[in-house]
Amino acid sequence: MDCEGKIMKELRVENVTKNYGDVKALDKVELTVNPGEFIAVMGPSGCGKTTLLLVILGALKQDKGHIWINGIDVDELPLEERNIGYVPQEFGLFPHLNVYENIAFGLRVRKHSEVKIRERVNDLLLTVDMEGLESRKPKELSAGQKQRVALARALATEPSVLLLDEPLSSIDEATKAEVRVNLKAIQKRSKVTTLCVTHNPEDSFQLGERIALMHSGKIIQCDTPQNILDNPKLIAPMYILWNKRE
Repeated sequence: MDCEGKIMKELRVENVTKNYGDVKALDKVELTVNPGEFIAVMGPSGCGKTTLLLVILGALKQDKGHIWINGIDVDELPLEERNIGYVPQEFGLFPHLNVYENIAFGLRVRKHSEVKIRERVNDLLLTVDMEGLESRKPKELSAGQKQRVALARALATEPSVLLLDEPLSSIDEATKAEVRVNLKAIQKRSKVTTLCVTHNPEDSFQLGERIALMHSGKIIQCDTPQNILDNPKLIAPMYILWNKRE
């Protein structure tokens, strides 16, 4: 059984716990990402947000609880069968491959025909506004361009879920606002269910349709940005003080 799919799939995290010795990295985490929704998971370093991402991806095994994608329990599926797109913090592009071949990589692994690969890669080059740059190597790209290529590569296999790990941490402040807009537009065009982890309040409030606030391995509050500002729970003021600055 696999969770192969196109777009608009629900992701559900059910009572997930992960321990590292005596440290509870995830403590009975509950979270549902609706089909096509963009949720930002925000919290300080060490709160468990990256562990959550890796458990969903299948790179880590939880101690308790379940991960569901489109109603399928994927706990026993290996990473390569979960049909999840993943963009790591440093983008993870292959330096020896050009833009076209980076985007095509997952399709080649799955042994798609060259006609299918060319059609899909060309479509994605248009989606991420990288047409005409397909022959460039990663070292010839700006951080924003690298991010777009990494997104295109993650989307190439039409994943059910897209996971983003600190997607703007490598982007300089001068261009970050523009990159946020591009990232959100690409996610909307692809209609892929997306979970993004970040420690940055501005990124969370600009990108997330809802924000899940994490602290000490728990999701304390999950709500729209406006509701979090208007009705903060427990630790929310730690994060919104930044957002309310004059």
